[in-house]
Amino acid sequence: MPAMTPAMPTIPRSSRGRTWLLAWLVGGAFASGAFSQTGAVATEPAAQPPAGSGVAGAAQSDAAAPDLVPAETVDPVAAGEQLLKSNIAQYGGRSLQVAEAHLDLANAQREAKDFDKAAENYLAAVEAYRAVDGPFTPLAIGPLTSLGDNYHEANDDTNAVAAYSEARTVSRRAYGLHNTEQIVLLDRMSRSLLDLNQLSEAEAQQVEALRLVQRAHEPASEEVLEAIYKYAEWLGDRLYFQLQRDQYARALRLIRQTYGDDDVRQVKALLGIGNTYREERNPASMGISALEEAVKLMEAQPDRDPVAMAMALRDIGDWAVAFGKMGYSGTEYQRAWQILGSAANGDELRRQWFTGANYVLYEPISPRGLSTDPDALSGHVTVSFDIDRAGNTNNVMLVESQPPGLKDEAVLRHIRRSRFRPVLDEGAVVVGRSLAIQVKFRYLTETAAGGDEDAR
Repeated sequence: MPAMTPAMPTIPRSSRGRTWLLAWLVGGAFASGAFSQTGAVATEPAAQPPAGSGVAGAAQSDAAAPDLVPAETVDPVAAGEQLLKSNIAQYGGRSLQVAEAHLDLANAQREAKDFDKAAENYLAAVEAYRAVDGPFTPLAIGPLTSLGDNYHEANDDTNAVAAYSEARTVSRRAYGLHNTEQIVLLDRMSRSLLDLNQLSEAEAQQVEALRLVQRAHEPASEEVLEAIYKYAEWLGDRLYFQLQRDQYARALRLIRQTYGDDDVRQVKALLGIGNTYREERNPASMGISALEEAVKLMEAQPDRDPVAMAMALRDIGDWAVAFGKMGYSGTEYQRAWQILGSAANGDELRRQWFTGANYVLYEPISPRGLSTDPDALSGHVTVSFDIDRAGNTNNVMLVESQPPGLKDEAVLRHIRRSRFRPVLDEGAVVVGRSLAIQVKFRYLTETAAGGDEDAR
């Protein structure tokens, strides 16, 4: 059986996105009493080099040449400060060279998490660029964007939004009100507005981004369709499943009106519609019908995309595992595995899709006692379990938790009630053994002392 590696599952969502109570979830596999996961990686002592190896030879060479000394580690911040001083002395404060030195120093300070000093130098870079090229120079867009990222990483999203907004103003003055380059800024503004719990304002940025693409391209162009899918996924991340389906249906109408009822472009929209029902935990027949229609469309094509075909079959298998009343045989999964054999990245997709712990039906975790404050205390629960051939979990066991007892029962119940994609080994459905998932969260200080609130 192939080694099982971490897989990113679907996680619950709210007005702050899918990660309203979890920082992340990772799945892995236990082996010899150790497991690999984000933030917890098993290590082994480094092996000693054999006699006569290149490493030993290097040590002997060093002994014979005592005048050789290791190079000193360069401090990026100190180097940036020195470069800034040198450029000011050589070029003066109002120069492109000084602006670039401020920017390099700010990047080094941000990497060192000295966010306050980084902000000062990003602002200094902006002012230097403006001194050289005017108040609306496009040279200011980069450092203003980095300034916003710096504020976001420092959990200061109010200032992040202000920096992104100023960068967008410059972009519109430099390249036109409707330039599509500003979409990356709209996406960043939307992200920070979500962190500020300003959902309607965050959505407005996504709608504006879609509008900009629609102005720049034909109604059923690839660019517009991808922009619609992007907005649909954003809505799904907020749990607005019906609105998400409306966007996929909109794309479907555009494709049929422009390219005809048999056009393969419909597949992505159909898969999107079908999967929203499963993510909503809704077994309505429209969901499986959309997935089956996507497969029929591709089967009618003389030249099929193996990855798209395998993905559609995988999704039908996921539907059967999520909602089937009888044990699922894995037929579509096995077909998908075989088809991936002709794809350039087939082996990698086989590993991603059919090993590890991949959710197909997500049981929400109780949010009681948890916090959405990014500065709140962090905790986690690690569990191990098996996945049977029908996607059910067995042998669910607590491995470790911090704080002990706070969310143990909630996470154990979540794993028992969720459904997972069965594991495949060389195309055969097998029992997935000793898988591991760690749930990370932030919690209210006053709830930690009370132990497991789910047991009360």
